[in-house]
Amino acid sequence: MRAFQYFGGVDFSGAREPLSTLWSALAREEAGKLRIVALRPHAFRADLRSYVANGWRTGVGASRDESILWGMDFPFGLPGAAAEHLCGDGVTWPTLAAWTADRPPDEVREAVPEPLRTPRLTDTGGAMDPLNLRLYRQTIEGIRWLHELRELTDAAVCPQLPSAEAPTTLIEVYPAATVRDLGVRCRRTPGRPGEQRARVAALHTWLSFADASMEASAVVLEDAWDAVIACLSAWLARNDLDQPFRVGSYPAAAINLEGWIYRPPAAIS
Repeated sequence: MRAFQYFGGVDFSGAREPLSTLWSALAREEAGKLRIVALRPHAFRADLRSYVANGWRTGVGASRDESILWGMDFPFGLPGAAAEHLCGDGVTWPTLAAWTADRPPDEVREAVPEPLRTPRLTDTGGAMDPLNLRLYRQTIEGIRWLHELRELTDAAVCPQLPSAEAPTTLIEVYPAATVRDLGVRCRRTPGRPGEQRARVAALHTWLSFADASMEASAVVLEDAWDAVIACLSAWLARNDLDQPFRVGSYPAAAINLEGWIYRPPAAIS
């Protein structure tokens, strides 16, 4: 299994650009904890794509040889039956991603009959199905974003397209599930100093911030918080990228098409 030197997290958005809700967090491991070294918003998904591809390296002085694992907060795939309806029997994830990338979100959703707009195998514990009315734009824009990222750089997408050689690896995470798995009890955006201190204290078990302004942003801005939790989710899963095949008894073909929401290994051991 590849050793990662850096970890990233993204709170994604499928809304109309320019955006105020698209954030990324960047970290490295220090003394057995995660240290957040960058936390920033992105007004456009293309800006995020360039940053994830290689732009992040400049700010931290990382070489091309150093690898990164990104946790991304959006569905990487569609339910198997929906994917087969759109692209035919035997469809693979790259084919579905390419087909989706050529179409706007409304067209993709409308092409899937209502009975096939179901949860994926991994959509448990409160996760909405990818074509839910509240989520479908984020899903389709996210899959398009992944497809375009892979055209731009050598990136592995787990579990669909793993690669031990790719310097960039991306996994799907669900920050709301991560904080629940970790027992963090301060999900509500804090409005009072005591609530803010409680949220900071909850994070310090696993991570720290290189700058006080980043910590302040993560504490009071929900999208920045989710980016940090997505980054933490990736770090916790760094040695468990075979997780979907280690737990449960789901068919490998279904997982390779639909994708997997990675969780802290201790929560599902």
